[in-house]
Amino acid sequence: MFPILDIMKLLPWRLIGVAALALAVFAGGYRYGEQRITAQWDAEKAAQAQAAAKQAAQVSAVTTHQSTINQEILNEFENEKAEIVADRRHLLARVPRRVRHHAATHSSAVPEVPPVAARTDAAPADAVPAAGQQDAAATCNQLAEDAAQTTLMVVEFQRWYREQAGAYAAPHE
Repeated sequence: MFPILDIMKLLPWRLIGVAALALAVFAGGYRYGEQRITAQWDAEKAAQAQAAAKQAAQVSAVTTHQSTINQEILNEFENEKAEIVADRRHLLARVPRRVRHHAATHSSAVPEVPPVAARTDAAPADAVPAAGQQDAAATCNQLAEDAAQTTLMVVEFQRWYREQAGAYAAPHE
């Protein structure tokens, strides 16, 4: 008859059935494991994305808070600087800018200014030129203004640093 039927009678059908069953179990296990690992991986990615969003929100909040602190410190610095300049000008308007010439009118321990020299000393060969052509009162006034402004800047910087450190430490606690 047909030679294919003769070949089919000779095949070990039990062995083929067991092999097919083993292959089906292996394929099913592979698919189950793949789905389980993929689900875990997706859950881990979602947790990481949520943590990143939370951290981004925290960074945004700290940055906003620090910007607010910076603006407040800057505004207060400018206001205090304007007050210092106004107070200095008001004080300088009331106080005479001169040294006392007559000790006889006041009996205090402060000596009077010596008389003006008839001529200046001869300039040495390697003389250092004057810092500028400003008079002493203007230089003193500028020095006083610079010192007040620098002091104010240092005080405000220290306050800014304390507030920035507090803003950075607060979200981490």
